[in-house]
Amino acid sequence: MPALRYWSASSSGTAAERLTDDLLLEILPRVPAKSLCRFRCVSKHWLGLIDHPDHRKKLPQTLAGFFYTTSFTNSGPESFLAPPILLTSVSGSPCPLTSISFAFLPNHMRVDVLDCCNGLFLCRWYGVSTQIGEFSYIVCNPATEKWVVLPGSGQATGAVLIARLGFDPTQSSHFHVFELLEDQDSWGPAPGLAGVAVYSSETGGWIHKKERWNQHIMLPYSDRSSAETLFLNNNLYFHALGCGLSKCLAAVDTEGETWRNFGVPGGGLIEGFIQWSQGCLHYANFYGDEDNVVVRLAVYVLENYESKEWILKHTVETSYVFGGIDVTLDWDFKWVGIHPQCNLIFFTAGWVTTLMCYNMDHRQVKVIRSLEDGKPPYLPYVPLYAELQSLDM
Repeated sequence: MPALRYWSASSSGTAAERLTDDLLLEILPRVPAKSLCRFRCVSKHWLGLIDHPDHRKKLPQTLAGFFYTTSFTNSGPESFLAPPILLTSVSGSPCPLTSISFAFLPNHMRVDVLDCCNGLFLCRWYGVSTQIGEFSYIVCNPATEKWVVLPGSGQATGAVLIARLGFDPTQSSHFHVFELLEDQDSWGPAPGLAGVAVYSSETGGWIHKKERWNQHIMLPYSDRSSAETLFLNNNLYFHALGCGLSKCLAAVDTEGETWRNFGVPGGGLIEGFIQWSQGCLHYANFYGDEDNVVVRLAVYVLENYESKEWILKHTVETSYVFGGIDVTLDWDFKWVGIHPQCNLIFFTAGWVTTLMCYNMDHRQVKVIRSLEDGKPPYLPYVPLYAELQSLDM
């Protein structure tokens, strides 16, 4: 009988070890960012390939952390980050960025960060030779230190309620900047919206459109402690007030042609929170029973944008979420973010601004770190290492 030969993993190596680097670099850009994070743990060699500066430009990235400040910067409906600007990782480990001071930008007296979207930043840049109060918009990428100065929109500073950034590298290499404009002839408890100005990096110019919502939309004066807007499917979504001061979400697209507004799950105890995660719009808030004795965190997802029906995704009692920390929701609690690829929700709680994370899948709570004097807004940061022509000077 002929001798049998058995394959030995010890002699031939694992299946992963037998993949060539060229083959790996063809496979890795096609996997989700969540899977890529796991592949970093396969071996030191895989970690080196994934983190190599020449390779990471082509690879999907995941949430690295959140930017925040130690300065008070909330003014009406607008909020921004002013120096010092800090970054905490989602694990709580130190993660210094050499560009966090924005020293790579042209000489300036001050730089305020208005928004962060998929690795790009929208800033108000106050040059050293400009008059007091005058600024220009700059869109920049701290990972590559590339930036571009935008032309003026032609709008008076007092007419612009907020300015926000829209960028989705999976859809286009171009970005958009939105200015929500105040209706200065309207009266009410909150500023009404007259329209929008939108800048496109593809055309290099601004468009101006009057609002076409099906009801009067106002931008609420409230504690804008988190990213109150988000960019999804070429639309900017934001918290708003509709008829009868009802809380709702409003949206406008990059062309200023599609205007939407729809309700959010009612009865929330505080200002709700919107965020993009796993391809869908999410809404979170706290709800009490009839006597508010038992309070629960509830997370909803909007899967069908035509029916505008919110589906309950997760609910849990707050006594479990806060892990024993005594929290007053409307005083020492702030939303931070929802992980774009995982069912993780981040928030701060308590007097010492403790950054925490709740895992909806495993119903586990994790204390990440104290942010000490950290103040909102908290801006999620997903690094972008690709070179964009729209940022070339």
